[in-house]
Amino acid sequence: MTNRNRRQFLAALSASAVTATAGCQRLGGSESQGHPVSEPITSWPTFRGERHNTGYTGAASELDADPTIAWTYEAEGPFWGSPAVADDTVFIGSADNTLYAVDAGTGEETWTFSSDHRIEATPAYHDGTVYVGSYDKHLYAVDAETGEERWSRSFNGLIRGSPTPWNGSILVGVGCHNLACAWYADEAEVPESGWVYSLDAESGETDWRVDVGAEVVSTPAVTDETAYVGASDGTLYALDPASGDERWTYETRDMIWSSPAVAYGAVYITDWNGNVHAVDAETGEETWFYDTAGRYISGSVAVNEDAVYVGHTPYNTLDDPTTNYAKVFRLDRRTGEEEWVFETSALEVGSSPVATTDRVYVGSHRQTDGGSSTVGMHALTADGDEEWFLDIGGRGVGSSPALVDGTLYFGGTDSTVYAVE
Repeated sequence: MTNRNRRQFLAALSASAVTATAGCQRLGGSESQGHPVSEPITSWPTFRGERHNTGYTGAASELDADPTIAWTYEAEGPFWGSPAVADDTVFIGSADNTLYAVDAGTGEETWTFSSDHRIEATPAYHDGTVYVGSYDKHLYAVDAETGEERWSRSFNGLIRGSPTPWNGSILVGVGCHNLACAWYADEAEVPESGWVYSLDAESGETDWRVDVGAEVVSTPAVTDETAYVGASDGTLYALDPASGDERWTYETRDMIWSSPAVAYGAVYITDWNGNVHAVDAETGEETWFYDTAGRYISGSVAVNEDAVYVGHTPYNTLDDPTTNYAKVFRLDRRTGEEEWVFETSALEVGSSPVATTDRVYVGSHRQTDGGSSTVGMHALTADGDEEWFLDIGGRGVGSSPALVDGTLYFGGTDSTVYAVE
């Protein structure tokens, strides 16, 4: 069921009128026929770098083949969420209930903002405001310069996914009751439901809401014509971003925890059954399908001009003494054919990769606090060779990195933010 207010109805009507006067235009449209990142990026304001969620920097890597740690910042709890980088500041949330703002050049603390529960979502920066959700069932709008709250909204579900700014609105998924947050969901006594919201960026008031009936931990990808978001009912939803009206749906083979990426007229998404899907952005028809033979995929893909990159979690059982290790895959963007596989020494790659034209950066982590597997941040070449590896303590790196101006930023489960150059 979709709820929308009068302002959004008029906005949709106005958009329709513009389209009619402009002539026939495809939904999915010219914006998504090429790669949305056509120039090297200079900031990383959202979960996957920009609103199309591609995780692509638009240039060759500037990191040295033998990098150094430029700085670290120590917090009170582990980082599972990923950083946003804008206005020379790193914004990142922690399981210690805090949103941190850290100087991107020095690692010095700028300010902190406290919520009432864990922050595992990636903040989104737009026009001087940082938006972030929490397990306390709130979405916060925080002044990026001072750390002061501008507004907050409460919901009937935990927020684990990240918000996406678009055209004066903030799109965000609400609801989390999977194995990663079930204990907290039970504690909060929230329903096993999920919603996609569009909120006014200035006030936090609801523009529209779509009830999907299952948790939404996926971060929306938004073009000027369509918003794409996954849900744990196994469905990829294509919605009108101005009204919330459904354009089409695509059924995967299991839950969707990942966030869709949009490029070259296709939507790339993964599911909990270890599969990668490429779907026509206009029609919702399957373009190609690839099975990683993994237990599940919780991270999102990265898409550059030639390839799709993704990590997985393999099957391991007590009945089989063989240990299977997590892998990173490079797939041909056009056909979905496997080009190479890199095997880590970790049991899970839940981090979403960052892709340049010649490198891939991705984290790996342990599934529990125990174990002796080596985990951390991996740098891979376009040929699938490991250029360097940084061993990280705790359970490793579940955070997805951000790459800006030759510096790689990420959070560790050892309660540390890293800047590597």
